[in-house]
Amino acid sequence: MKVPRLLTLALSLSLFGAAGAYANSLWGEYEGFAKAKLMVNNEEKTFGEADTPAFLVKGSAVLPVRVLSESLQALVKWDDAKKTVSIQKPNVHMFVAKKVDNDYSIKQPFGVVKKGDRLDFAVFAQVDNLQTPIYSFQISIYSPEGEQVATHEKVVNGQRESFWYPWPFNVTFNESGKYVVKFSIKQDESSAYTVVSEKVIGSE
Repeated sequence: MKVPRLLTLALSLSLFGAAGAYANSLWGEYEGFAKAKLMVNNEEKTFGEADTPAFLVKGSAVLPVRVLSESLQALVKWDDAKKTVSIQKPNVHMFVAKKVDNDYSIKQPFGVVKKGDRLDFAVFAQVDNLQTPIYSFQISIYSPEGEQVATHEKVVNGQRESFWYPWPFNVTFNESGKYVVKFSIKQDESSAYTVVSEKVIGSE
């Protein structure tokens, strides 16, 4: 279920670490309040006309929960009956290696490849602190241009607080730059995937 459009989270400006907001009249107004510019890991977050933007109330920044949570790779869910928003941040660590044995030992890990190489390798995901039921998870690989070059989906449909999961891939690294491996979670069958971890493979 989607979080209502006006559901927001108030944070003091002094508490910002990776995320920051800057208020200035040049950003305009939202329903009588000064808008704030939202930056997450040095990337500006933009809002459509139908979206609730970041804005200021009595010196504190009010931020859309879903935008902030998903930008920080956390899961967010709205319980309409209880009028409660839940944010979960599972620990997901990924490794890429040319081989993962049956005992989950990793052989020949790598992080850089030669442009043009075609490799058989495994993506190994270690997940813990997953404190909410999920429908499925997905491991996808994207080219430097943002094209999905490989993907694998696993339906779980239940509670799995911690697990290890290796999966083989065969990818040709045709471009120079950063290939991104993304681990995403779908909380229920009708929801969209949320990226909760990323791993970069450099192609030179």
